[in-house]
Amino acid sequence: MPENAGDCLNGAVTRGGVQGTEDFGLRSPRAARAGSMSVRLSKTHVDKALKDARDGTPAYDLIDSQQPGLLLRVGPRGARFAFKAIRFKQTLRLTLGSPPGLTLDEARSIVAEAQKLVANRTGMPDDKFLEAQFIRLGKVTARPSPPPRDPALVAERERSIADLPYWTWETARTEYLAEVRRTLREATWKDYSAKLGAPELAVLAGKAVRRVTEEDLAGVVFEVHQSGRETHAVNLAAALRPMWRWMWKPHIRTRSGIGIEGVGADMSKLAAPPKSSARKVRANGKVAGRYVATAPEIGTVLGVARAGILDPTVSLALELLVLTAQRRRPIVDARVEDFVPWTEQPGWGVWSMGPAHRKTADKRDDQSRHALPLPPALWQRIAPQLRACSERGLEHLFPQIRAWKLGDALGGHMNEAGLNHRLLDLGVKASPHDIRRGFSTHAQKTLRLPRDSVKMVMDHNEGISSDDVLEGHYTVDDRLDLKQPVMERWLAWCDEQAAAAAAGFAPLPELAAEISARRRAREKEGKAKSAAKAAAKKAADAAAAAEDDKALAA
Repeated sequence: MPENAGDCLNGAVTRGGVQGTEDFGLRSPRAARAGSMSVRLSKTHVDKALKDARDGTPAYDLIDSQQPGLLLRVGPRGARFAFKAIRFKQTLRLTLGSPPGLTLDEARSIVAEAQKLVANRTGMPDDKFLEAQFIRLGKVTARPSPPPRDPALVAERERSIADLPYWTWETARTEYLAEVRRTLREATWKDYSAKLGAPELAVLAGKAVRRVTEEDLAGVVFEVHQSGRETHAVNLAAALRPMWRWMWKPHIRTRSGIGIEGVGADMSKLAAPPKSSARKVRANGKVAGRYVATAPEIGTVLGVARAGILDPTVSLALELLVLTAQRRRPIVDARVEDFVPWTEQPGWGVWSMGPAHRKTADKRDDQSRHALPLPPALWQRIAPQLRACSERGLEHLFPQIRAWKLGDALGGHMNEAGLNHRLLDLGVKASPHDIRRGFSTHAQKTLRLPRDSVKMVMDHNEGISSDDVLEGHYTVDDRLDLKQPVMERWLAWCDEQAAAAAAGFAPLPELAAEISARRRAREKEGKAKSAAKAAAKKAADAAAAAEDDKALAA
C-alpha cells in the first residue's frame, strides 16, 4: 500500500471479533469499555472523541445510527473510525482510519461500499478494498499500472509449458540411440552416436524436439558442409532423417511430442547441399574416392605385415584386408566362429560372413552369408590366431587393443580406423577402400579375371541383384568352387608384389623406426589440430558471451 496513505490508512480485517485490534491502539472487544451507544454521529461527536482521547477518558464506542456498520472507537491511543458486520455467523472488522485525516462523510462512504460487498457477497472488505476506497476519495495516489507483458515472451512461456511433458534434444538422442543399439549392429550404434554427438548439434541443447524445424537441422548440415566436410554433411543428414522418422511413430510421438497438436517437422527431405564439382585433393596428393592402390603399395602393405615389426593382430588384419579385398568393417568385426576348415579342400579354410556383420544386409533383411575360400598360405597364418582367441574366450579374431576411453573395459574388436592409421604409418597413399579398388582393377586388368568372378569375391550379393527371387528364395550355394581360382591367383600375384617390395626394404630395425616416426608425427599433427579446434571454439564462445553481455548492458 502506498506510503502516502497517511494516518487515515490503517485498516485491518478480523474475524470472530478478536484478531488484530490491539495493533491499532484499540482494546480487545473482551476488554471492558465505558459503554457503547447508538447515535447519529456528527462533527461534534468527532471533536469530543478526539478531546476524550487526549484527556485519557475511559474507552467507549459510538455506533452511527445513520450508516449501519460504522463505529467511532475512542481509547487512550486515539479515536478511530471502524467497520463492523456479521457474515455467515462471523464478525468482520475493519479499522478505517483516524479523524481528522478521515472525515465522517468519508468514513460513511467507505462503510456504505463495504456493506454492498457483504450484502452482495461479491468480495471481502479488506486492506485491498480499503486502498481502493482511499484512491477513490483521493487520499492516496494509485499505484502505476505494470507495463504490458511482451506478447512474444508470453507466447514463448506458453510454448515452454506446453513442451514440458515431451522430449528435449538430449533425451530424444539418448532414447533413439538406445533403440539403434537394440535393433541394429553395434557398429551402426557407434557410428550414429558419433554423428548425433557432433559439436554443431550443440545448438539444439535443451530444446524440445517438437520445436526443431527443418531449417534448424538444415542450418547445422550446411555449417558442416561449409567447413569442407561435405561427406560428413551427407552422413549427418542421413543419421538425422531416420531419427525423426522414428520419433513420428505413433507409439513414440506421445513421448517425443512430435505430431501432437500439429507441432513437429517432417525431416524426410533433409539433405546436404550438393557436393562441390571439384574433386577434393588431399595433402598427400590423392584424389578422394578415385585413387586405386598401386601394385607396389599392395606389396608394401603385405610385406610389412609379414615382416613381424607390427603388432601381430594388426599385421594379420592388414593381410586379411589385402588378400580378401573386403571392407574394413567386416575385417575388424570378423568373428572366430565364422572361420572353419574347408573339408572338401584339405589345407583351405572358409570365412563365412553373417548378414549382421555386412553393410546394408540388416536393412534388406538379408539372411544369406558371404563365404570366401582362404588359400592354404593364408589359412595357416589365421589358424594360430583362431586358437589363441578360442583359448582366451574371445569372440573376435582381432580383439580390441586399447580401450576407447580411459577406464573402459576391453571386450570389443579392433577399431576400424586403426587400419587407416597403420596404412598412413607405412607411408602409402592407399586407404582400405583404395585397396578394394586395387583388387578390382588389378584382378581384371592384370590377371584378366572375369568381371563376374571378381564380383563374387568383392560383392556381398556376389554379383546377383538383392531382389532376385531365385537367389533369395530357392538357392543355397556358397559358390566356393567358383571363387577358389580367383582367390588362388590373387594371392599368388600379391605374394609376388610383397617379395618385390621386401627386396627394397631397409633393415628391419630402420624400417620399424621409420614407421614409428611417421606414427608419432601423425599423432602430433592430430593433437595440434584438436587443440586448434578447441581454441577456436573457446574463442567463439567467449565472443558470443561478450556480445550477450553487451546486449544486456544496452
